[in-house]
Amino acid sequence: MPSLRLAILLLAFAAAGCGEIPQPFRHEGINAALAPRVARGVVVRLADDAPQASALGQAVIKKLVEAEVPVPTRETVLGVWVLSGIVDRGADTVFVSWTLTPPGGEAMANLRQKLPAIAWGAATPRLIETLATEVVARMIGPLHGEADAPAPSQAAAAPRLAVLLAPLAGLPGDGDKALGGAMRRLLQRAGYQVVDKGEAQFAIRGQVSITPGPPGEEILSVAWTVSRGAEDLGSAAQNGAVPKGRLAGPWGSLAGDIAAGGVEGVVQIIEAASGK
Repeated sequence: MPSLRLAILLLAFAAAGCGEIPQPFRHEGINAALAPRVARGVVVRLADDAPQASALGQAVIKKLVEAEVPVPTRETVLGVWVLSGIVDRGADTVFVSWTLTPPGGEAMANLRQKLPAIAWGAATPRLIETLATEVVARMIGPLHGEADAPAPSQAAAAPRLAVLLAPLAGLPGDGDKALGGAMRRLLQRAGYQVVDKGEAQFAIRGQVSITPGPPGEEILSVAWTVSRGAEDLGSAAQNGAVPKGRLAGPWGSLAGDIAAGGVEGVVQIIEAASGK
């Protein structure tokens, strides 16, 4: 069955002072004179050429430097530890496996991260930040001379923004449940607390329309609008052609494709509005 190709169109932000959306951190090296002696140097190697992997590697480097761990900019440096990562992609799930190894020694710490394939395929800055935080929380103990790092569940969790996701209504087939559920899961994976009612810093509402298209097709248009209070901050709009009648039954992977296409735009709007 043909997959739906969706284009994200970020509208202008209505919120004053949002500024530009921050770019991924780019490591430019560190001043060795400022590196504390108690921390071991570590080279980060993530064996994957995908943009998500590159962003994750840079985010891990940033977190290590913030934790006062020297990170050489050269790929090969004598006497340093190696933090290596491998990305294993499945049909529905992606695993990122990390190993911390001292010079000439055996692995001192390991971490295996699991996330939905659609979340990795549309990895947002917030998701990358969450993954990098978990990696460094696991590895920081051995790097500072401790026997082992605390388990990720013991690390202090950063406060999560609460977002209210308005329920969808009126879609054919199981679209209301399938699309709403897919968006909820990806927002949670991106680090947000998703609520159905009560107080939330931001609200997200989806508007979906289906119009006739070329023979044998329908045009599905989706707009995810982000608001704060009574103010609309912006929208991530998507549209694409689907086979006629495709939406009348189970949406299946189509719901995940739509949510994955829209969540990145939604997160960018929220992060710009919150100054991240």
